[in-house]
Amino acid sequence: MSSTQVQSFIQQWHLVFEQNNPDLILPLIADDIEFFSPAIFAAKHGKQEVFELLSLVFDIFEGYRITDTWIKGNEVMFEFEVQVEKYTLQGIDRFYLNEEGKVVQMKVWIRPLTGLKALAHAVTSRGFEHYLANQSPLRRAAYRVQARAVRLKAAFLEGFR
Repeated sequence: MSSTQVQSFIQQWHLVFEQNNPDLILPLIADDIEFFSPAIFAAKHGKQEVFELLSLVFDIFEGYRITDTWIKGNEVMFEFEVQVEKYTLQGIDRFYLNEEGKVVQMKVWIRPLTGLKALAHAVTSRGFEHYLANQSPLRRAAYRVQARAVRLKAAFLEGFR
């Protein structure tokens, strides 16, 4: 891969946030991408699944800005800061690019833990609502009742710690 392709990827990634347009991510990622994050248990695989997750995150992030960049061969790392709810998060996005300059693997690290938890909760909530939008009214009601029961149980158990 050429350094021109790496520089092109970096410019295009910046453009996604400058234009506030998550659709610009699609041409940057390979069909067989793997995505790793501390907020999810198992890696996400495939262009559509990763794009849907990144789109949810994109809607939650406020003021994403890259504070440093590292390049090593076909690897690009961005150190970033972003606002999620009342938390300022710092993190690193690590991209592995294929010979075509598309992302085949993305790893994310985020701190502090409280901000990571807020991000995970927001992504889960939005993803759940997106899923429910395609369900019947009865099924939506049943899922919402079940979700409330799970939250109530978690809050109850938390009270005993």
